[in-house]
This record gives sequence, structure tokens and C-alpha cells, in this order.
Amino acid sequence: MKILKIAWATFIAVLLGFIFFVITDLVIISLGFAYNKTGSAILDWLTLPQEMDRIYLVIYPLSILVYSIIFFKWINRDKKEAQVHWDIKTGVVCSIMAGIAFGGISTLWVMLLKNTALSNIGFIKSSLEYLNASSANKSTVSFIISLVVAGILAPINEEIIYRGVTFNFLEKRVNTKYALIVSSLMFGIIHLSFVQSVYATIMGLISGIVYMKTRKLRWSILIHITINTLATYELTSNLIWVAFTIILFLPLGAMLYKLLKTKTNYAY
Repeated sequence: MKILKIAWATFIAVLLGFIFFVITDLVIISLGFAYNKTGSAILDWLTLPQEMDRIYLVIYPLSILVYSIIFFKWINRDKKEAQVHWDIKTGVVCSIMAGIAFGGISTLWVMLLKNTALSNIGFIKSSLEYLNASSANKSTVSFIISLVVAGILAPINEEIIYRGVTFNFLEKRVNTKYALIVSSLMFGIIHLSFVQSVYATIMGLISGIVYMKTRKLRWSILIHITINTLATYELTSNLIWVAFTIILFLPLGAMLYKLLKTKTNYAY
């Protein structure tokens, strides 16, 4: 019975995450239909196939609204009490530090794959090619849109889905450790690319631990915004910056260790 309960909870959690893809398809179909009927210049601009980031200016706000309703009206009732209370200064510093340090983790992972025989393995090679294609040079307008979409809207949306809805749903029905691991894996898998899925899972664990202890989505969102915003600027070619992110592994490790060791309410 316990296995069935876990399997059922996981299935529902997956369905909850799948709502985003339903919203995406509905928005694309609806905007396409509206454009065919009206020929609107705005809709033409939003749905241009070569600039797919634009349509997420509609998709993400709608998804954030839907998942916020699910989270605050259903999932977030009777939530667990925080074990760690960060004030604003501590939360901002720790979150930004964690986001920058994660940049070093993802950079080392990509460098490992690119500079070893692993890069010749079929699915890894195609995954690296996809990553390179997604970071191609863009116009100023496209860059700004990417910064808004990938740097701000996507982190808010994904944190509400995976650290908010998915984590809390699984925690209530299974346990905290299972919720942390499965929500992180789900977050990694939805990136649909081996290279990104691995480091996204690690990022999910980092953000998940922060949320698990502080019970504040604001900090996991800030971590995610820091990561995505810096990724948009493509700073991995700057060796000084890469070295700095790697140095931050030490305070990141210390922060995670302190969070995991804290069992009672503690402010710092």
C-alpha cells in the first residue's frame, strides 16, 4: 500500500508539472488562431517562429498566475514551519552567492563533457550542440527579451512549480527527503537536454534545500534569477569570472551544510 501511495503521489505531481505544457500549447494555438483571424502586428511579433522567446512573454505570466493560485489556495495550506529564518540582507547575500557559485558548477560540468572523450558520445554531443545553439549571438532587442523571459519570468514560474507546488505536494503525501529528490529530478528532466538536465537537477537540490529550511520561495527564486541572468550574459568565456565562481564553492558548501544541520528555529 505504501508503494502505491508513493506512486500515486508521484503521478499526480507529474500531472501538476504537466499543466505548464498544456498552458504553453493552449497559448500557442490561441495566439496563432487570433493572428490568422486578425492579422494583428502585435500577434505577428509575438508568434514569429525565429524569435520563440517572445511568446513566453504571454506563457510565463499566465503560468505564474495559474500555479500561484494552485500553490496559495491549495498546496500551501498548513505548511511546515521554517527551521531557518533569514533576514533580508542575509537572504539576498546567500541567494546571490549560491547563484553565482552554481555558475561554476555548471561551467565545470560543461567543460568536462566538452574536453573529454565523453563529447563523442551521441546523446552528449547532440546535447552540447543544442546548448551552443541556444547561446548564439542575438540582437539587442532579442537579448533584452531573453533577459526578461529566461532571467526573470522563467525562474519565478519554475520555482513556484517545482519548489512550491511539487515539493509541498510530495512532502505532505510522502516525506521531505522524497519531495526534495523527486522535485529536483523533475526540474532537471523538463530541460530535455542531458547536459542541462544534470546541472539543473543539482540546482534543484540547492534551491530545494534553501526552500526546505527557510520555507520562503523568494530565496529560491532569487537563486534561480541570479543563475539565469548570469547565464544570459554568457560569462563563461571570462576565466577570472569562472575562477571567482569556483572559489564560491566554499561558502556555498558551508551554507548548505549549516542549513542541513539546523534542526530548530534559528536566525542568522
